[in-house]
Amino acid sequence: MLDSALIAFLLQAAVSHSGFPAIPVESLPPIRAVTRNVIATEICPDKPEECQGMVAVFDTDRYRILYSEELDAENAADNSFLIHELVHVLQHKASGDKIFATCEAAMKTETEAYRAQNAYLKKEGQFFFFVESLAFTTCAGKQNTFFTPEIMK
Repeated sequence: MLDSALIAFLLQAAVSHSGFPAIPVESLPPIRAVTRNVIATEICPDKPEECQGMVAVFDTDRYRILYSEELDAENAADNSFLIHELVHVLQHKASGDKIFATCEAAMKTETEAYRAQNAYLKKEGQFFFFVESLAFTTCAGKQNTFFTPEIMK
């Protein structure tokens, strides 16, 4: 379980690295630690095998964040996944469901969240970058135009 001080810190990091407006901590969705299997079966009930690799997710339908109980709250790399999901919360507060309404919108949304996640990692002195899949994401054969090499800096 994450304590309130850490949640407030992570929310502030998500705001500062994403550029989205701040929201009160009280307006955040519930944040629950669960097994990876729970994430997979709840997010992809028809094909849970497609979600087996997920370690955190912002579930817009149920307004909650689920994260793997394997994540270490004292580890910046692990916390970066929560930063990523908190950016999605900020995006959702700013624009509603349209952040995932189209393939292009989803690519832009994910790119912004990865950019904030990577900026947080860099600030914390970590040398991990989580964006590789974005470079190869396409919508009807059209390459992700939101992905740029700068996202990894």
